[in-house]
Amino acid sequence: MNKKIILLVIIMILSISVFVLSAQASITNVSIQPVSPIFNDDISLVISGMESSGAVLINDSVFVVNDFALELTLDMFVGGYTVMSQWSHTEDIGKLSIGTYDLTVNMSVDLNPSLNDTFTTSFEVVPEPSSLLLLSLGGVLLRTRKP
Repeated sequence: MNKKIILLVIIMILSISVFVLSAQASITNVSIQPVSPIFNDDISLVISGMESSGAVLINDSVFVVNDFALELTLDMFVGGYTVMSQWSHTEDIGKLSIGTYDLTVNMSVDLNPSLNDTFTTSFEVVPEPSSLLLLSLGGVLLRTRKP
């Protein structure tokens, strides 16, 4: 083989290795919208992160509800540049019952599994304030009522 071709192949392998080893990715924040959801709200998750490989494309997102455990998995494709880029994704999850939920967001990077990341948080869905007030008022009335 020609020495120039061998040298070119070695340079390409080293360049790809440096890219793979220097790439970084992370989920930097997960927020719940609205911030304090009530049982009747349509809830959304806003996920943001940083990626050192340029552009990010969300190939697929899978949301799973298991009682009070929520899991969102983002399947991502990242670009081939070594430039820090911010990314964000909004996932509409709809209405949830009253209670405290544990949320896990998994980021799965197709070409480089070493970039996968996980973010966990908890949040609470509360009763509507007017419903809670009426329920309390009904309890007080039942208590003060004499037989």
